[in-house]
Order: sequence, then C-alpha cells, then structure tokens
Amino acid sequence: MRTSGDQGSMPPVLFILEEFDLLAQHPKQSLLYTLFDIAQSQQTPIAVLGVTARIDVMDLLEKRVKSRFSHRQIHVCNAKTLDDFISIARVALSIHSSDHQQHQQIPKAFVDTFNSKVEEILSSESVLSYISEVFDIGKDARQILRTFVVAVSKISNSQPYIDMAHVKPAIARERESAKMLILSSISLLDLCLIISMKSLVQSGNSKYNFEMVYNEYKTFMSRHMIAASGGGAMKVYKKPVALKAFETLVELEIVRPIITSAVLSEAGSGASGRNDLLAGSSQGVRAPKEYRMVQLMLEPGQVLNLVSQRLDVPVVIRRWAQQ
Repeated sequence: MRTSGDQGSMPPVLFILEEFDLLAQHPKQSLLYTLFDIAQSQQTPIAVLGVTARIDVMDLLEKRVKSRFSHRQIHVCNAKTLDDFISIARVALSIHSSDHQQHQQIPKAFVDTFNSKVEEILSSESVLSYISEVFDIGKDARQILRTFVVAVSKISNSQPYIDMAHVKPAIARERESAKMLILSSISLLDLCLIISMKSLVQSGNSKYNFEMVYNEYKTFMSRHMIAASGGGAMKVYKKPVALKAFETLVELEIVRPIITSAVLSEAGSGASGRNDLLAGSSQGVRAPKEYRMVQLMLEPGQVLNLVSQRLDVPVVIRRWAQQ
C-alpha cells in the first residue's frame, strides 16, 4: 500500500473483517461500499481483507459493492488430517521460540513447562475424542479455539498453566445441542410458555393450542399475584404479546404444529415442510392460528435443565417448572 500526502505523512491502514458474509447480509451493505470505495479511489492508503467460510460470498454482494471489489480471492483449505487439525490447537496454545526471544523476561523453564502442559492436555483421551468429533463433522478450527478460550482466560499468577479442570466444562458446553444453545437466549415470557406446555403435558394433554397454553400461563400468574403482597407480583403479559412469543417458539422449531393426514392430503406435499402456525391450515381448514394444535419438542428434563441454567428466573417460576 502506498502512503498519501506530499511527504507520506498518512500511514497505510489494513482493515480485517472477520465473518465477512455477515456484513454482506446487512441492508444496503453501506459499510462495505464505503470501505471499497475509499480503497478504490486511492486517495487514502487503506486495504480491506475479508475472512469468511462461505464460498458463495461473492453472490451476496450488491452490484455497486461488487463493482468496487478487486475480485482477488485466496482460498485456504481445511486441515486434511487429524494430526494437522490438532496442530492448529497446539500452535495456538503453545509459547513459541519467537515469543520467548521477544519477551526475554519469560524464563525458558517456564516456557518448557507451559508447553508440556499443553501437550499433556492435547494428548488426553477426552480432548482427543472431542477434537476428533469436530474434525469428522466439519473441521471447524474456530470451534476448537473457542473451546480453549475459557481455559486460557483462567491463567493467572497463582495458576500460570492451562488446567484440565477448565477444559472439560468447556468441552461439555460445546457439545450441548444447538437447540439448548438457542433456548439459553429466549425471553422469560418464552420460558413461561414452555413451562405452561410442560404442565399441560403432565396433565395428560398430548396436543394443545395457544389458547390452552395462555390460559395455563394466566392461571398460574393469577395465583401468584393473589399470593404476592407489597407490589411483588410478576407482570402478566397480554394475549397479543404472548401470541408473538408463541410464534417465536414455533419459528425456532421448539414448538411444532400438528399436521393431520387429512390436512396433508388436502393441502399437498408442501404443507409438510412448513413450520409456522399456518402449516395446519388448508382450503378446507380455516381455524384461527390461536386454535391450531401444536406439540412441544422438548422433554421435561430438558425444560428443567433450561430453568436451572438461567440466573434470571424468579424462584416462583423455578418451583412451577419443578412441579
């Protein structure tokens, strides 16, 4: 990159955009357009480097953005063998000789001990099994590095080495199902609706609709409001707000509409692939979406785990989930 100005007073700037494809999905792609336009004008010495795992990222760019892109692409292949994949973690975690030379205050004995601890962790059976799983599924090095972030963050003066006791919980967390990871960020109202459906299932209802779920939720909250005193009652959300939260659970596939064989034969094969509250409707079935029958796609044990993992759940809601 060339410097600008008569005496080259402006230093060149390099922008590295991680997960470039997410920026390409923004409306109008204003940031990318601005950066590419400045880089193309050559008035300011900048370069933009985008990093992405999507091969079709060029198809996501708008025409005006693509016209300002240099179209220079470098494709980097994933690790071909398991040993190469393990080496990525080894290189990221170990202290290298170049680091030791730059920081002479680091004793060589400490560097050797630190690297031996890294080798000990990477050669353990549980870690090797986990790395092998990631390699077989998708060869995503970011998942491996993300797993060790927590363990590395625990390093301190009193504990200067990576500890296996911090690596194992991180592996367990990464192995959690994607569904449970999604559920960890839902609102308290969403969680209350899930508990309402769990209560309906325990009462012997194999299928239910929004009206039944909301009545269960409202009944419980009314009891709590009567028992509460001094303004300590929880807020009861109105039906339109609860319906929007219920639709969110349907979109996340935590709740699935029940589609009967009669509806399938009448609506055609396209109905089976839908997962919204209109999936159960056809030309002959015009029931409002509040009355469409659904099912909860979680086991009671998963609901209890979800409640126990969250710190923002009031005690009364925890007791309700445990009933």
